[in-house]
Formats: sequence, C-alpha cells, structure tokens
Amino acid sequence: VKLARHLDADLPATTAALQAGEISLDHARVVSKTVHLLPSEVSTPELRARVDATLAEEAKTFDARTLHTVGNHVLDNIDPDLADHVLEKKLTREEARAHRDRFFRMGWDETTGTWRVAGRLPKVVGERLKLVLDPLAAPQSGPDGRDTRTPEQRYADAIGEACRRLLAEQLVPSHGGNPTQLVITVTRTGGRTLHTGIELSRKLVEQLMCEADRAFLVKPDDQPGRVSILTDTQQRLFQGKLRRILELRDGGCAFPGCDRPPGWCHAHHVVPWSKGGPTTRDNGVLLCGYHHRLIHQGAWQVRIALDGLPEFLPPDWIDPQRQPLRHHRLTPAA
Repeated sequence: VKLARHLDADLPATTAALQAGEISLDHARVVSKTVHLLPSEVSTPELRARVDATLAEEAKTFDARTLHTVGNHVLDNIDPDLADHVLEKKLTREEARAHRDRFFRMGWDETTGTWRVAGRLPKVVGERLKLVLDPLAAPQSGPDGRDTRTPEQRYADAIGEACRRLLAEQLVPSHGGNPTQLVITVTRTGGRTLHTGIELSRKLVEQLMCEADRAFLVKPDDQPGRVSILTDTQQRLFQGKLRRILELRDGGCAFPGCDRPPGWCHAHHVVPWSKGGPTTRDNGVLLCGYHHRLIHQGAWQVRIALDGLPEFLPPDWIDPQRQPLRHHRLTPAA
C-alpha cells in the first residue's frame, strides 16, 4: 500500500512503465526507495521527477539488483555538480560524527588473564593502523608448511610486534626521564610480574629475556630501604657486530620455510641466558616472533650444528626420528 501511494503521488514514469508491463514490481520498489533516500536538502519535485524518469527507463534494461546499483549513482548522471555537493556534505557529516564518537578502551580481565579491547576509529586513523598491521599479519610458514593461526590471531600478533618495534626503536615519549619500556620484575623466590602487578609464566619470561636488558637489584630483608644495583659485565644482548653476524649467517628467520627478513626477527639464545648460555654467534639464532614463541613452547628445538649453522628438531608427533631440518637459505651440513 505504501508503494502504491508513492507511485501515485510522486512516480508517474515508473507507474506508467509498471502498468504497461515493461518493468516488474521489484523494479518499482527500487525506484521508490531511491527517491525516498534523496537528501532532503536537494529533493525537489523537479529532481524527483528526473530521477523517476531516468530509473524507469533504465529498469527496462537492467534487473532489479543492477538497478539498485544504478540508483546509488543516479545523481552522477543527472546532475554531476549536485552529486558532488551531496557527497561532500555526506562525507563531512560522517567524518564529524566519527571524530566525535571515536574511542579506544583497554581493560584487564582477571578471569581470562587477557586484555579486552574495544574501539571505534576515524577512517584515516583506522587506515594508518591497517597499513602498519597488514604486513606484520601476513601468513607465515608453520611446522607443517602453513600458518595455522586465524586472521584474528595474526592481527593480534601483529599488534604485539608493532608495539615491540616502537619500544625497541624508542619512538615513543620517555617515561620519567627513561626510555619507555616493558619492565618485568623477577624475584629470587620465583615471582615474575609486570609493573602493573600482572603475573607472567616462566616460559613467557624466558622468551622476553632473549632481547632484554637485565639489572640486578639487591634489597636486604633487614634493611628494606637500602636497595643497591649490581652491574652485569657480560654482554647480554645480540647487538652491533654480533647481531650483524647473525643476520649475515641466517638471512632472516632461520626456521624452515619462513620468509621473514632480519629486521623482523628476534635474536634467540639457543641455551637460555638464564641457564648460563653465552651471547655468542654459536649460541644465537634469528627467529621471527611467531617461531620464537613456537621454540619457547618446547615441542620444537633448535641447535647449532657442527658446521655452525642452525637446525631444528621437530617433535616426535611430526617425525618419530626427529631428523634435523634446515631453512633452504642455509647450506646443508657436509
């Protein structure tokens, strides 16, 4: 009934074509909806009549679905200058609303041990974020040759990698006069916490320690006010020439099949620093974030072979013989 009323009142061309059997009822619905959606500031009787006549004629050629697409751009054909004006006003309203409604919220969820994130970003901010995350979220070769992560998991990992790089390059404002950085406190009794009090597992801390500065603080039980620092004279990180040696040797992530370049990789201690492993060429290997986590999970193992090149031992559920595997970039052992 609403459609019939609209046809009688405002759409003479469409009504005539429908009565003549030249178009279908679905075509008439599309024309009616298109005219209804004309912006109020430009919807004059003359314009509605032109849109009605144009779409009624197009409906004789296109099906209803295609006519809907034509209707979305009908002003471009009838009055291009008016179409630009309408589009500009529409975009201006959208952008003002997006700026007003923007928000980003993070909250720690004690029940799941995760951060819950929600937000709404303006179009340019969202586009910049996507440009940063897209290359970092690209699929990577897994143990069986494919990336088993979902797209959502890959983008979550990409956010972590982007933040790690920003902090490593000191591209964020300082904090209390010091470079902003992630701080983990490990106590003699085995506690492992972030500065917010969130507790971490031993495996995660070992992974983070592969590329972390370490300081020893002494706080005597009988004199809690006398905190002192002990210096660590041994080299802790793969930096400078040593890092360059690993990059030249491995050429990127050394895990078989991975194509991540050196700049995307962490330097991993084969024998963990916390267990006495030295920071040397023969105790280091480059791993991307994904494969770094995989190695620290324990099923896969990495070692440096007699020829000085890294090789990986798969878990027995992949290969019962656990034959060592190498990246195709690395020369096979003699």
